[in-house]
Amino acid sequence: MRLEPLRRARSVFLTLLVLAACGGDSISGPAGEACGPGPYFTVLPAAANDIAAISVIGGLGAPGHTLPTPHAGLFLARENVPIRVPGDMAITELRRVTYLQSPTRQGERDYAVNFQVCSEVTGWFGHIVTLAPTIPTASIEWRNCETYSTSDERVESCLARPRDLRLSAGDALGTGGLSAARGFLAVDIGLLDTRVRHTYVSPGRFSLGQLHAVCTWEQFDAANRSVLFSKLRDLARPGVAPAGEPRCGTLQVDVAGTAQGVWAETGVSGPVQGDERRYITLANYPYRPQDELALSLGPANLGPFVAVVPRRSSGRVNRAFDQVRADGQIYCYTQAEAPTFSWFVSLTSDTALRIERVTHAVAASPCAADPGTWRFGGGAVSMVR
Repeated sequence: MRLEPLRRARSVFLTLLVLAACGGDSISGPAGEACGPGPYFTVLPAAANDIAAISVIGGLGAPGHTLPTPHAGLFLARENVPIRVPGDMAITELRRVTYLQSPTRQGERDYAVNFQVCSEVTGWFGHIVTLAPTIPTASIEWRNCETYSTSDERVESCLARPRDLRLSAGDALGTGGLSAARGFLAVDIGLLDTRVRHTYVSPGRFSLGQLHAVCTWEQFDAANRSVLFSKLRDLARPGVAPAGEPRCGTLQVDVAGTAQGVWAETGVSGPVQGDERRYITLANYPYRPQDELALSLGPANLGPFVAVVPRRSSGRVNRAFDQVRADGQIYCYTQAEAPTFSWFVSLTSDTALRIERVTHAVAASPCAADPGTWRFGGGAVSMVR
């Protein structure tokens, strides 16, 4: 299983999936009733031996996923894996996605399926390669087609809203796993709960999904949850064992008045539109949040990639981001996995930050030098909340 193409499997983030919870056609019956405490799912979405790995919510994968992802990932062990409905649900919307321009999947097509479990809990599957006969696509009219661009693809999406389409736990949904050779073996699974609301310093930048996302895996019954969490790992660092809490990640990364959280280049306004190259996220590494930090860097002159560094609670090297305040000082971050890059970071006010990548020889990071010698150069980037 090749790592990089798996990391490049882009989410088609579905802002319309909240219609079932926030308006649109009313749904009667169990899917429209108030939610109980859960669990809501009792069937694995794929056979256990077909699941190679699962990922957390709030995962970071710059530049495509520079911001914390509002969905988890199901990484499959092969192509054409049957995907099953994990619990009773109503299908509220379908999205057909065609990759018009892409370095790796031009001309391919897949589907996203939005669903509702109960009045406050909705969700979606992404990158379903084929839809099962339980979803009668022949009688569905695709509408509202539009095109948009991500960091490296141009995509067309079309919507359809089937009526009174209900599936039960264990029903066939379709297949996942487009191509092992190209590394597209991931299925996105997202879940929203409107009873949960994440806090951001600038909430207007974010979709309703990023405000209400919760961990899908935690909504399975105990036996299936145990199977799923036994497969939790970051495919970018397969040798690192996940540890710490929250076990399934979080979107709650912004800490006001500190360097921790999501930042945008100066001049970026309005909500995030899908291309995340003008953003960075400075947060605890979601697979080992007590031990490591992650710098998810979208701009080309800062990365673009995710740097993972040891988390320190003192000094000015690899200092925890929630302890970096507007004190006029520069902090330095360095990691063994990128031995020729380090980063200077300074919080210049509660809502403004400067960051610069420093290129150097192996084992010559400025982080090892006297902090009094640290200076920003011409490559520093100004960021705002």
